Amino acid sequence: PPPTATVATAAGPAPAAAGTANTAVRAVSRQPSTSEVAPVTTAIAPSTDTAAHPTSTTVQVDSATAPVPPVARPVVVLYGDSLAWEARHSFNDSFADQPHIEVYDRTFGGTAICDWLDQMAADAASLAPGIVVIEFSGNSFTPCMKDANGDALTAEQIDERYAVDAASAIAIFAPIGTQVVFAGAPATRPDTASGIGRLNGLYSQLADDHDGVWYADAGRSVLADDSYTITLPCLSSEPCEGGYTSDGLLVNVVRNPDGIHFCPVNSDAVYGVTDDCPEWSSGAYRYGRALAQPVLDALAVSSFG
Repeated sequence: PPPTATVATAAGPAPAAAGTANTAVRAVSRQPSTSEVAPVTTAIAPSTDTAAHPTSTTVQVDSATAPVPPVARPVVVLYGDSLAWEARHSFNDSFADQPHIEVYDRTFGGTAICDWLDQMAADAASLAPGIVVIEFSGNSFTPCMKDANGDALTAEQIDERYAVDAASAIAIFAPIGTQVVFAGAPATRPDTASGIGRLNGLYSQLADDHDGVWYADAGRSVLADDSYTITLPCLSSEPCEGGYTSDGLLVNVVRNPDGIHFCPVNSDAVYGVTDDCPEWSSGAYRYGRALAQPVLDALAVSSFG
C-alpha cells in the first residue's frame, strides 16, 4: 500500500453566533482538557481524485527565509486563525505521500497566538514536534487580546501583544529543538482596512533574531506581483473554474468577496469564524501548500530512525 501521513485535528471550539464568539474560543486560551489535547486521528492515502484534492506540488511559492534544516522528529503541527483553517486540508494533503509523518491541525477562525499558548505547551510536552508552522494575521476578538479591564486594545497594543506572544511561542519550543516557522498573511483588498499582513515584518524579524526560527512568505502564493488580486491563472494541479480573462487565460478566483479570506463565494465571517467553503477554493489550496512548503523542504533533508 502507499505510504501515508497521519493527520490529526485537535478538538477545538465550535463556531459561535454573533455576540458569543469570545465565550466560544475561551476553551482554547485555558489549559486544554484531555479531550481537547487528544486528537481524533485518521490515516489518509494520496487522493486519486485530483478534482477534489489535487496532490501535485506545483504551487510556486517562496519557501522560508533560508532553508529549514533537518527536523529531529517526524511530527508537524499547524497553528493558525481563519486563513490557516481554510487552508488546513491543503496543508494536510501536502504530506499524503510522506511516510510516517504525523500532522496535527490546531486552527480556528478569530483566534490569536495567545489563545493557543497553553495548547502549544501541551503539544511540546506530549508530541515534541519536530517542526511547527504558526500563522496568525492579527485578530483581537478573544479575551486574551483585551486589556486588564476587558476593553479593546489599540492597534499599537495589538502589535505589542503579538510580539510578546510570538516570543512566548518560540520559548515553548526552543528547549526541545523544535523548528518554528512563522508564516506571513497575504495582502487584503485595500478598502478592507483590515491591517492583515502588518505582522509579517515582525515574524521576519523574529526569524532573523532567533536560531531555529524561520519566516515563510506564504501570503505571496495568492498575490499578483505582491499585490492583491481576485484571480490568478489556474494551476495544472487544480480544477479550473474561474472562467477566462479578456486575453483568453484560464483563471481561478483566489479570494473571498470580503477581500480577506479565500473561499470564492460569499460567506460572512463572524468574529473571524468562517464556514467550510462549498466550492473549490484555489486560494486556500495555494495558501495551504505555501504553508507546507518549508516543512516539506526540511523533511526532504531529514532522516528518522
